[in-house]
Amino acid sequence: MTAQLGKPHSGWYLPAFTSELTAEVTPLEIGTRRLVAVRDEAGIRVFDADCPHRGAHLGYGGRLSGDCLVCPFHGRRIALGDTTRRWSVREHHVIVSGEAVFVRLADTPDDDRGLTRALKELGGTHPLTAAVIKPVDVDPAMIVENAFDIDHFTEVHKVPRLRGMAHRDGDEGELIIEGEFVMGAKPGSTSGPSVTRARFLACAYSPGVVVTRFGPPGWEQVIVTAAVPRESGGCVARVAIGVRPEQRGELPLLIGGSERALAEDAVVWERLNPRVVPRFDGGDAAVVAYRRFCAGFREPA
Repeated sequence: MTAQLGKPHSGWYLPAFTSELTAEVTPLEIGTRRLVAVRDEAGIRVFDADCPHRGAHLGYGGRLSGDCLVCPFHGRRIALGDTTRRWSVREHHVIVSGEAVFVRLADTPDDDRGLTRALKELGGTHPLTAAVIKPVDVDPAMIVENAFDIDHFTEVHKVPRLRGMAHRDGDEGELIIEGEFVMGAKPGSTSGPSVTRARFLACAYSPGVVVTRFGPPGWEQVIVTAAVPRESGGCVARVAIGVRPEQRGELPLLIGGSERALAEDAVVWERLNPRVVPRFDGGDAAVVAYRRFCAGFREPA
């Protein structure tokens, strides 16, 4: 069965920044999927949170004891990822890239879609910094879809002109859109070249994560935009920004710009009528391709 928009899927998520996981045990939520993050000598690890004994949430009151979590309900020792033991919870694949903690809800690498490789490359050049955490009352897939919604850049974000915006499939199953923003110099910028034409290259690695490289050659920044569904509805959007060491002075401006852009989008998102059946036209080809991409993800086991 394929995953539906807004439902937990087998691909990648960005459910937390490292600053949100300072305790040994922290509860996490990906829609109806209850998870628990554990900090131990191996770093940050993520597991299913339902105690197999009676269903208590191990993230609320559970305590780390060796290679187990002690359940807060009946004190059972629940093994972390060791399914050969009587009581255990499943472990999920985690990548920590800078301050961003990525989780994939799948046992196999089928739904990696190239994100592992991309994060390894970014870690050496553009370490990720936490920028924005924002609850939004919209289907989470809409957050990533924005990168493929070409017309909204001029109407919502007032980009003067776009050139050559075209989408394609990537070599590892990711979905890519690439083109050029034609714009004036960045207001308030204190360093770097005057930007008149900025390359835009966005790669969606799941319905929950898109990585965008933006800017002129040699001065591009990386923007990771992600969304995690909430069980109560809507989602939590997170944005991380990666810059080269010599660009660190740009971070406050870039973070402010990300906050403004997300707020501009939220005005539209939170007033969409979900009962309206989309009537796509030729300008929506990239959005249609993105929705087809989303349909290729299955519901996690």
